[in-house]
Amino acid sequence: MGNRVTAVAVILAGGKGTRAADPSTAKVVQVLGDTTLLEWHLRTLERSEITDVIIVSGHLGDQVRDAVERIDTRGLRVTVLQEEDQRGTTAALAFAASTIKTDEFLVILGDILMSLPIQDFIDQWRASTKSVGVVVHPSTHPADSDAVFQTHEGTVHITPKGQQREHVPNLSSAGLFAVNRWALEKYGESKDLGSNVLQAAAHESDLFVFLTSHYLKDTGTPDRLRSAESDIASGAFARRGSLEPRPALFLDRDGVINHSQPEVYQPEQFALLPGVAEAIKKANSSGIPVIVVTNQPGIAKGFMTFNDHQRIRARVDQLLGEHGAFVDDYLFCPHHPDSGFEGEVVELKGPCECRKPGTELGNLAARRHTINLETSVMVGDTDRDRGFAENLGMAFVHVCDDDGACTGAECFRESSLAILRGIEVVSC
Repeated sequence: MGNRVTAVAVILAGGKGTRAADPSTAKVVQVLGDTTLLEWHLRTLERSEITDVIIVSGHLGDQVRDAVERIDTRGLRVTVLQEEDQRGTTAALAFAASTIKTDEFLVILGDILMSLPIQDFIDQWRASTKSVGVVVHPSTHPADSDAVFQTHEGTVHITPKGQQREHVPNLSSAGLFAVNRWALEKYGESKDLGSNVLQAAAHESDLFVFLTSHYLKDTGTPDRLRSAESDIASGAFARRGSLEPRPALFLDRDGVINHSQPEVYQPEQFALLPGVAEAIKKANSSGIPVIVVTNQPGIAKGFMTFNDHQRIRARVDQLLGEHGAFVDDYLFCPHHPDSGFEGEVVELKGPCECRKPGTELGNLAARRHTINLETSVMVGDTDRDRGFAENLGMAFVHVCDDDGACTGAECFRESSLAILRGIEVVSC
C-alpha cells in the first residue's frame, strides 16, 4: 500500500451489558455458533487493510483480555485498553486514539455481529473526503435505532432513537463508523457516536453514508442474540454476509407490493397487497437481499414531489415493519419521456437509462450490494419489468393483472405467490 495511511480498528466493548442475555459475560466474548463475537469481528477485519485492533474495555475487562490471549487473532495485532471512567462512545474512541498516531479509525460497537465488504466502506469513505462515515441498513427494531437517511439530493437526515420517525424511511445506523482525528477534535464534545456525532457531522455536510444489504445485527439483548444464533444455524448469516456476488430478489413496487391502480401520490393512499409482507419477510429470514426498483413518472409529471415520494417510501417501510419485514434498498426513476402534462417538471422530462426497461438502477444495485444479476430474480407486472430482467440476464416472475392472461409456470395472479416463487428460484 506504499505510504498510504492504514486505519486502525477500535472495538468499543466497555458497556455494562444490562440488557444482555448474560450480564456476567462481556458481550464481545459471548459465543455465537461456537465462535466468540470477538472472533467474528476479527474474521471480518482480516479481509481488509486493518492490521491493528484496539479493544476499549471497561466492565468485565479481564474477560476480554483473557479471550484475546486464548483466541486466534488471525495475524492482527490486538491491544486491550481498560477505560476506568466510562463517559460515552466518543470519549472511548478518543481514549483509544490517544494511544496511537494514526489519523483514521474504524469504530465497531462491540455487540454487533457482522460480515460485509469492510474495505469498500473504508475506501468510499476516504474518497468522499468526509470526516465521519456510517454504515446504514434497514433495522428490525427501528424505534430503538438512530435513523440515517440520505435524500436523492444527498442531504443526510438523522433521527435519534426515540424520536418521531413517521415519515422517515427505515434505514438506521448499523453500529459501524469511520472517524478521522480531525472529526474527534471538532465533534469531541459529543457524547455518543451513533446519535450526537452523526447529527453534528450531518449538520456540517460532513457525513458519508454507506448503505449495505450485508449482515450486521445487534446482539445486545436476549431476543437479538437468539436471532443472530438462528441466522448462523440456518445459513442466513452466510448467505447475506457472503463477500462473493450474491443473488437478490428484485421487486417492482406498483402492482407487486401495492395495487397499480389507482396510482399512489400521497402516503395515506398506499396499502400493501395481501400476503406481500409475509413473503418479503421470508426472503429476509433466508438472508436474501430484497431490492425495489420502480418507475415513478408522477414526479416528472408534477403529480407529486420528491418529498411526497420519500414519505410514500417511508410508508412502505412502516407497513412492512409492522409485519417484521423490510426491503434492503429502494431505487426509483423520477423521469418520464413525454411532455405535455400541466405542472410537469421540465428537467425530469426526456429519455434516461434509469427508467425500466433501462438497466441503470439494476447495475447500480449490483455494484452497491455485490449482486450476481444472472442468479437474481425480478418480480414484476409489466413488460417494462420483463424487459428490465431480460436486459440484465435475470429470471422473471410475472404478476398478472386482473385483465391479463396468466399462463406459464412463472405467472401468478397473487403477488405474494409470485414473490414466494422468486425466493424459490433465487434459492436454487
